[in-house]
Amino acid sequence: MKNTEFNRADYPPNRQANSNNDNRFALHVCVSCRPSGFPREAKENRPGFCLYNQLDKLLEEQNLKDKIDILPADCLSLCSRPCGIALSSPGSWSYLFGDQDADRTAEDIVECVNTYIQSNHGDMPRGQRPPTLRSSILGRIPPNIQNIKIVGDNL
Repeated sequence: MKNTEFNRADYPPNRQANSNNDNRFALHVCVSCRPSGFPREAKENRPGFCLYNQLDKLLEEQNLKDKIDILPADCLSLCSRPCGIALSSPGSWSYLFGDQDADRTAEDIVECVNTYIQSNHGDMPRGQRPPTLRSSILGRIPPNIQNIKIVGDNL
């Protein structure tokens, strides 16, 4: 079996989520993503790594980095649907997308980020997402509401 462990220094800087605001939004980008047959090295040439860098640049240009943290993920286990991204925020729906590309879908991802930030608890119906993020959705995860008291709940 081949060793697939990577040195963290090979990846983009890991930005820590802003601890001053518990309700920060996060865009996770799989920096190890690569299509089948794509060379493992050099890591900075991997499509996921390139997507991360392109999104980081676009979020900066559109002044969104004060609202959302872009975080590199070592692997989102979407190997059959590279490149993978996820959107999350405490108490909100989370989303997982595959089939993303730095040249083809980066601007659509930023548009989707805007929609997510403006949504009510992360609710983004299919028609509100850019077309490329309608067909590439792989999952929608309900909010973690374990700390919310539900009226009438006697448990």
